[in-house]
Amino acid sequence: MSADVPTFVVSIIVPTYRDWHALRSCLDAMANQILPAQELEVLVVENAGESQPHDLKLPVNARLVHEATPGSYAARNRGIAEARGEVLVFLDADCVPAPGWLQAGVDCLQSHPDVDLVAGNIELTYATPRLSPAECFEKAFAFRQQQNVENGVAVTANLFVRRKVFEEVGPFRAELMSGGDFEWTRRATARGHRMLYCAEAVVRHPARASLSALAGKARRVTSGSQTLYRERGRLGNLRRVLGNLLGDVATLFTRQDMTWRERAWALLVLAYLKGVKVAQRCRLMVPGAERRGLPR
Repeated sequence: MSADVPTFVVSIIVPTYRDWHALRSCLDAMANQILPAQELEVLVVENAGESQPHDLKLPVNARLVHEATPGSYAARNRGIAEARGEVLVFLDADCVPAPGWLQAGVDCLQSHPDVDLVAGNIELTYATPRLSPAECFEKAFAFRQQQNVENGVAVTANLFVRRKVFEEVGPFRAELMSGGDFEWTRRATARGHRMLYCAEAVVRHPARASLSALAGKARRVTSGSQTLYRERGRLGNLRRVLGNLLGDVATLFTRQDMTWRERAWALLVLAYLKGVKVAQRCRLMVPGAERRGLPR
């Protein structure tokens, strides 16, 4: 690091793909963070080959970079390469940080010298008080960050990492369209890097409100899993789809924060999405299917 760079710099990396509207809300919320601006940089990594809209004003400590290789993990790797911070913070463009989010995550790292990764809290927001069937599913199963951390993994929608971890473990697998966050954090924790969950570092993410949006994600996750685990065979790879079904159902019926209507819809949508994943795996058995139109 050069002499004119502060001794402690935090770099926030935000990949975006044709979602300028959500990015605006994300960047606006950055103004509510209390970390001094001179200790903070924001890197927006554009991944669709689009120019910055004329009406999008970046904060003074933010800059836009482009990554031509498709995929959010390729974009995050570009952000890592461009970043100058010793703490790298990963945030999705459709997340809105709550006031105090950044300071809470950084404080958690600084107060635990033996911790190298901090996974923050991801709260869902809903369009209306009466949830749609898709939102019921999201409420039950989306972004279980605390549970993920207990299993040694985390999602990159809200993740704080010391730079030295990437220097030791390496970057994200750029070829993955989904699952790269679990793969990388599992790799890091397996190397002995300790990860904590921080409930106070809160970002808010809109729940997917339509079945089509959930189905699109399910197909993308299935394709990513197929690539990541190199699953082969007609039926053997279906165990990843069906293996945790009973556990999901059991967890659902212990959710006291959900009404019976919400739990019933979540169960029905869960069954539907299992069918979507099975169908996607069957499609991927066709030679060359993994290279044709891989969902993003």
